[in-house]
Order: sequence, then C-alpha cells, then structure tokens
Amino acid sequence: MIHPAITGAQPLVSVVIPLYQKVRHIAAALAVAFRSCHQANAAFELVVVDDGSTDGSGAAVQDWAAADPAHLSALRLIRQENRGAAAARNTGWAAARGEVILFLDADDTWAEHHVSEILVLMADFPNAALYADAWQEISANHIERQHDFGIGSDRRGPLSCFFEAMSSGPMIVSSSTAATWKKCLVESQGFPEGVQHGEDKIGWGRLALLGEVVWSPRIGAVWDKSADNRSDKDLCAPPRTAWRDFLLAALAGPTLSTTTRRNIRMAVAVENACLGGRLKVFSKDTPALFAET
Repeated sequence: MIHPAITGAQPLVSVVIPLYQKVRHIAAALAVAFRSCHQANAAFELVVVDDGSTDGSGAAVQDWAAADPAHLSALRLIRQENRGAAAARNTGWAAARGEVILFLDADDTWAEHHVSEILVLMADFPNAALYADAWQEISANHIERQHDFGIGSDRRGPLSCFFEAMSSGPMIVSSSTAATWKKCLVESQGFPEGVQHGEDKIGWGRLALLGEVVWSPRIGAVWDKSADNRSDKDLCAPPRTAWRDFLLAALAGPTLSTTTRRNIRMAVAVENACLGGRLKVFSKDTPALFAET
C-alpha cells in the first residue's frame, strides 16, 4: 500500500473527536487540538461527533466555536443517536474531508507539539498504516504517571513488535495519540461497532495488519482517567476478551508474514495468561515463559 508522502503543501488534517457526556471537558480538548494544529501550520478541521449526549456537551461545542470566528470555521459538529464510541469514530473519519486522520478523546488533551510530531512521522515514513506518540496518565485520584510502553517503545520509528507491545504494557497506541491515512481506514473498515470494551484497540490492530506502525517516544497526549463517564471505571467488569479474540482471528489470515505471525502468537499467549490470572501486565522484557524457540 503506497501513500502520498507529505512534501510541499501539507494535506488537510481531520481531527476526529467522539463526544458523549463530556460537557466539563470538551472545550479544553477542542482548544488544545486547535492550538496543536496551528503550531504545526496545518490546514485542518475539527470533526466532533456528538453521540447522543444529554448533558449539554453539544451546546458546549457550539459555545466554544461561537467565541472565535477561527474556531467556527475549523469546526464540524455532527450529531447522532447514541451508538457507542466505535460508531462515533467511524462516523467522524467517514465524514472527514482530510487525507490525514488524527483521533482525540473528548476528555483528553494534547501537547502543543503533538500534531507536528505526527506529521513529521508521516513525512519520514509515508507508507506506514498507523502512527502514534507516547502519552502520560492522570490517574483517577489525579496523580500524574508516565509509563514504559513495552517492547520497542524506547526507539523512534517502525515498531517491529506492535502486537506484543500492545499486550506487554499500557496501550502503545491510544485513542488520543493515533493517526493514520483515511484510505487505510477505508480498507480496514475502522472500528468494530457493538464491542463494549477494546474497540479502539481492535481498530489499531486492523490498521497494523495493513502495514507498518510508526512510533515516537515523545509524549504527545495526556490521558485523563479522572474524567467523567469513563468506561474503564467499572472495576467489576468481566474479563475483556475482545482483543485476544481479534488476535486469534488475525492468526487465521493467509497473508501474515512469519514475523507478524510470531508476534501475534506471543501476544495471544500473554493475553491468555493475563485472562487466566497467571500474569500481570509487564514491561519491556518478554518473560522467558512465553519465549519462542
């Protein structure tokens, strides 16, 4: 799959923001997205998909836009009945006018250099299918924390162990750091609707099956786990198997390279061990228990 390199004039950037019940957070997310795109000197649009919010989130978006003519010209607000985060993201990227798609959750924020960092990655590795930089976390009790992101995360460039890295530590690609080409989303079909937990992870996995994943260890986003209405606050939720099941289905694909197949098998072993209570999420070194000969 060949994508146009970013040379000369930059392509239009579409920032897709799914929105549901985030009235206290959405204006801050819009503001940082606007600033980061401006710092990158990018032509851009902010595509907000209000997924049936009833708390005034949509009105908060309109208020933000009305405060500045530049905000108003950059914003596209799409409203739909509540169908979940996957459907909101799919609506957003499908409606986007841009060739480059960046994602941002409505309760997270970006560093001002994030868009520049992603566009440089895309220029340096124009034929990849997925791009991301690092993120830091604000925990539910408002404590900042940085992470080790798993195998290969200390190096800028293509991730040779993407699937294992996604299982061996915090998600190396998140829903507020991911970027791709719209044509890749068309081919991958985006995010699986109806999946309650891990639909974003599967979306990144679908893209990773199409081509290289390119990574920067520079922190570009802040994941606010103290925010309202987060699905990951359900401590009594049953084990989440969607990612493991996706990996198993991917192994049945006839066109996987030997390296990718080995990488996915390792990730499946880790997921099964975690689901079975035999292993907690680990960091950069693969345990010898799962090493393949």
